[in-house]
Amino acid sequence: MPETGPLDRIRDDVWALRMPMPGEHMPYSFAYLLRDSARGIHVIDPGLDRDDNWALLIDSLALLGGGSGARLGDIRSITATHLHPDHLGMAARLRQATGVPLILHRAEQEALERRRVASWTPDRLAAQFDEWGVPTGRRAELTSMAGRAPALLDVHADVVVDDGDRLGTGVAPPTPGFDLVAMWTPGHTPGSLSLRDDARNILFTGDHVLPVTFSGLGLGGDTATNALADYLASLDAVARYPGHEVLPGHEHRFTGVTTRVAELAQHHLRRTREVAVVMGADAESNIWQIASRLTWTAGWSGLTGFFLFSALSQTAMHRAALESPFVRERL
Repeated sequence: MPETGPLDRIRDDVWALRMPMPGEHMPYSFAYLLRDSARGIHVIDPGLDRDDNWALLIDSLALLGGGSGARLGDIRSITATHLHPDHLGMAARLRQATGVPLILHRAEQEALERRRVASWTPDRLAAQFDEWGVPTGRRAELTSMAGRAPALLDVHADVVVDDGDRLGTGVAPPTPGFDLVAMWTPGHTPGSLSLRDDARNILFTGDHVLPVTFSGLGLGGDTATNALADYLASLDAVARYPGHEVLPGHEHRFTGVTTRVAELAQHHLRRTREVAVVMGADAESNIWQIASRLTWTAGWSGLTGFFLFSALSQTAMHRAALESPFVRERL
């Protein structure tokens, strides 16, 4: 069957569906539809929860090749690579309509639970600004930014997986004809999940590895480990499969994961090296002082609101990464 509209056929039993993201920094995310040998449908990353996306999903199910298409009742599982709304957002609606389980990595479910009890209260923000050394005159814009943050998703996984688990083999529900292996690839978020099928040579990476964009790190809440160190180790994990085609959360599918992984690692390590230079000149610098001396696309003076908060968060992450022997040996 030829490709129709936003639906692309990747393998005989795997399709990519572009789910629009109006007003976001990316035009669409990918929802992946897998048809197992019993004709059940498995959805990876259902996308933003919007009425038009819901209609698009239902219409696209009907277009799946190999017979008379599919319906909502044919869906057997929902898996989300991570907790962001452009990937997980429609999971609750889809689960309510179908009754099928939602699968997340265990660490991502734990991150969702932590975020529910650790919101950015005024007192917590003030303590963070003190730690970073944010000048008094810049705190109001950062505080207002926190108040405009989107509401947290109220989602709970029915099934949690760990690194190395095989979906459908001891982890419900069955996925006959597929051998999907869970890979814990933290960094972008604490429980970012990649999935690979070695027989098909495909690797679903969510936002862990994108072909063009450099994903932000530490975007799932606080963790006991450093997000950059976690990310570098996770890149090593996916680089072990150089022959797999990467099916990412955005942009386009691609081959050559080893080359892309090297680019991603060096992009983030350049910032760590830059922080190290500033710290070498003045080891007592606080986060605000360090960030003000780094190179930013918009220029330091052009950073406001969310972008300023993100810059400070990323600077803190890179400074902490300098304490990791695993990171230091790569600089």
